[in-house]
Amino acid sequence: MPKIVALAHGITSLKLALAGIHVEDTADARAVEARLSELLEERDCHVVILMERFRSGFSEWFTEHLRKHKGLPLVVNCPAFEQEESNVDAYLSAVLKPAVGYEIRLE
Repeated sequence: MPKIVALAHGITSLKLALAGIHVEDTADARAVEARLSELLEERDCHVVILMERFRSGFSEWFTEHLRKHKGLPLVVNCPAFEQEESNVDAYLSAVLKPAVGYEIRLE
């Protein structure tokens, strides 16, 4: 089992694969939920990169289960790379401000 697994689709899966990450390409949120559930039980995998758009298709129970998950594997949400118009500053602020405690602005 690879240490890092990505659950992605489309151009995002291609770019992650080109970066050398093991990618399981799927477009169905239910299939991703089932596979992610399996990966959460395995201890061989250390990081799961999850395409952010899949989260909206998860069941309420699984969303709560994922929120309470601690330990390995670390689940990292990844935005879709297909989006040309993205507000990078707002995304970085939303991610970094809670972790660091203050806002970082890029110029």
